[in-house]
Amino acid sequence: MPKNQARRPARPRFLLGPGQRLIAVFVVFILLPGAFLGLFALRALRQEGRLAEQRTRERLERVVGEIVADLDSNFRQWEETLRLADKEGPFDSGSYPDIIRQALEQPGCGVLLFESQRGLQTFPHEALLYQLADAPAPQGIPSRFPPSLAEAESLEIERKDNERAIRAYRRLLDSSDTKLRPLILQRLARTLRKAGRLEEAATAYRDLQRLDTAWIGGLPSDLIARSELCSLAAERGDNAQLQAYALAFYRDLSGGKWLLDKPRYLYYSERCRSWCLEGQAAEAEFNDLRMTEERKLALTRAAGELLNEPARILPGEAGVHLAFWLTDPLAAVVLSAGFLNSNWWPQVLSAKGEDIDAALFSPDGRALFGSSPAETQPFAVTRELRAGEAPWRLKVWPRQPAAIQAEIRQRQTLLLTMLVFVGVLLLFGGAITIRIVRREMEIARLRADFVSTVSHEFRSPLTGIRHLAEMLLEGRVTAPEKQRGYFRMIVQESDRLARLVENILDFSRMEEGRREYRYEPLSPTPWLRKLAADFGSEIAASGVVVEANIPDGLPSISADSQALGSAVRNLLDNAVKYSPGEKTVWLDAEAGDAAIRIAVRDRGVGISEQDRKHIFDRFYRADGDISKTVKGAGLGLSLVQHIVAAHDGTVECRSRIGEGSIFTIRLPFAPITGGG
Repeated sequence: MPKNQARRPARPRFLLGPGQRLIAVFVVFILLPGAFLGLFALRALRQEGRLAEQRTRERLERVVGEIVADLDSNFRQWEETLRLADKEGPFDSGSYPDIIRQALEQPGCGVLLFESQRGLQTFPHEALLYQLADAPAPQGIPSRFPPSLAEAESLEIERKDNERAIRAYRRLLDSSDTKLRPLILQRLARTLRKAGRLEEAATAYRDLQRLDTAWIGGLPSDLIARSELCSLAAERGDNAQLQAYALAFYRDLSGGKWLLDKPRYLYYSERCRSWCLEGQAAEAEFNDLRMTEERKLALTRAAGELLNEPARILPGEAGVHLAFWLTDPLAAVVLSAGFLNSNWWPQVLSAKGEDIDAALFSPDGRALFGSSPAETQPFAVTRELRAGEAPWRLKVWPRQPAAIQAEIRQRQTLLLTMLVFVGVLLLFGGAITIRIVRREMEIARLRADFVSTVSHEFRSPLTGIRHLAEMLLEGRVTAPEKQRGYFRMIVQESDRLARLVENILDFSRMEEGRREYRYEPLSPTPWLRKLAADFGSEIAASGVVVEANIPDGLPSISADSQALGSAVRNLLDNAVKYSPGEKTVWLDAEAGDAAIRIAVRDRGVGISEQDRKHIFDRFYRADGDISKTVKGAGLGLSLVQHIVAAHDGTVECRSRIGEGSIFTIRLPFAPITGGG
C-alpha cells in the first residue's frame, strides 16, 4: 500500500450479527403484518357493532309500521261499529268489538252514549254515576196533596205538635192511596225522629225502603230511607248496624242504582264514605268499592267533557280516557286508557315479539299506552301518527336493550379477545426472541471474556513455571535452599494450574450432566481442619491466615470429600481475593437440626443486593473496581452451588457492602444404618 494512502476504518455492516438479523426478520415478517392485521381487525369490530345496531333499528322500524297499521285498523273498526249500531233498539254488546264489549262489562272502564227520541241513552245504564244533562222529573207522587195530608204536615211543621202529627200520619197510612204511601211513610218517620222515638222512626224508614221506589222532592224514596237509617244508627252509636247499612248504601250508590244530579250524588257519596269509616266497615270491601267508584266517577266526568267539547283524548285527575264519536245523531264510546293499557295494548304488542316494548304518547307528551322508556334508550324508534286533532307519537324500543348490547359486546369481546391473544402471542414471541438473542449475545460475550480470563489464568502460572525452570536449567540458582524454594513454587503453580483445569473440566461435565460423585461417610471435623490447614499453607506467603472454628464430634455426612472440598476451597479462595488489606478469613462449622452448617466469613468489600441475585450464575462476575483486579473466570460459585445441590444441601449468601460476606453451606446428616 502506498505510504501516502491513509488507513480508513472499516464501515460497520448493517445487521452484521446473527441476532440482529433474527430480530429484523421477526419485525419485518411477523410484527409488521401482525400490526396491519390488528388494525383491520379493529376496523371490522367497529363495523360489526354498527351492523348489529342497524339490524336492530330496521327490525324496530318494521314493528313501528305494523303497530301503526294495527292502531289505524282498530280505531276505524270502533268508529264503524258506532255507525252501524241500532240507536233506537235495545243495546246488544255482542255486536261490538271484543275490547269494547270487555270495557262495557267492567265498571268504570267504558260507556256508550246515544242520542235518540227518548233523549241521551247510556249503556250500561249503571255505567255513569250522575246525570250528564237535565232530565225530566220522575213521575209517581201527585203534585197536589189531599187536605188531610196537608193538615198533618201543618201539625208537624207549623204547630210543632209531633204527637198529633204522628197520629194523623198513621191514619193516612190506613186510608190513603197507595201512590201516597211512600210520601206519608217518609213524613211519619221524620216526625217520629223529631219526637225522639228513634226505634219507631227506624222501623218506618225500613218500611219505606221496602216499598216500590217513588221520587220525593227529586230523590228516590228508598235512597232517603237508607240515608236516614244510616244517620239513625250513627246517632244511636250502633257501629255494627251502621257498618251494615253504610256498606249496603255505598254499594248501591256507587253501583249506579240511582241516577242523581251531580251535586246530590257527590253529597251522598261523601256521607256514605264518612259513615263507613265511622262504622269501621270492612277495609277490603270498602277499598274495593272506593276504587270502583273512582273509576266510574272518572268515566262520568270524561263523558261529560265529551258532550261539552268533543275530543279524542279526555284528560282527568284519575286518568286519561279515549273517545270515538259520530254526530247527527250523536253516537260515542268512551274508554278508559288504563283499561286499554292493561287489556288491549299487550295484545297489540304480543304479535310483535316478546322482546319488543312500545308506548303511545298524546300530543302533550303523556303516555297513553305502555310505559315511558328510559331517557337514554339507545335503540328507540319514534313515528308520528294521526289519531285525532293533533299528531300522536309512537315510540318502540327493545324490552331488554342491555341484552342486545351485551350480545354485541360479547361478539366484539370474542373477536377482540382473539385479536389480543394473537397480539399477546406475537409480543410474547417477540419478547422471547429478543430475550433469547440477548441471552445468547450475553453468553457469547461471557464466553469471550471467559476465554480471555482463562487464557490469562493459564498464562500466569505457565510463565512463572517457565521462568523458574529456565533459571534452574541455566544454573543461575546454585544454593540448595533457593533451589528447593523454586521447586516448591513450581509445584504450587502446577497445583494451581491443575485446579484451574479441573474446575473447567468439572464445569464442562456438569453442563453436560456427566459429573459423577463418590459418596462416602465423612467425618466433618478432621476433614475441615485438614482443609483449613492445607489452604492456609498455600496462602501463607500472602500473609493471610485461615482461622478455623471447628468443634469436635460433628455428626457424619455422606459426601464426595474431593468435590465438597473443592467447593469449600472456592469459597475460601474468594474470601481471600475479595478481602484486600484483611489478614484473616474464617471457616466455621456447627451442627444444627439434622444438618451441618459450614460458613466461610470475611471482612472484605461485600456484595451488593443486585449482584447477590446473580453471583451463582455461570460466568457472572460482580461489577466494581475490585472485580477488575481480581483474577477469576466466573465459575467458582456456580460450581459450589452445583456440588452442594448434588449433596442435597443448600448454599446461601449474606453480605453488606463494606462489611464483608458470609457464605453458608448446609448439608444433611448421613442416614443412620442399623447394626446386624
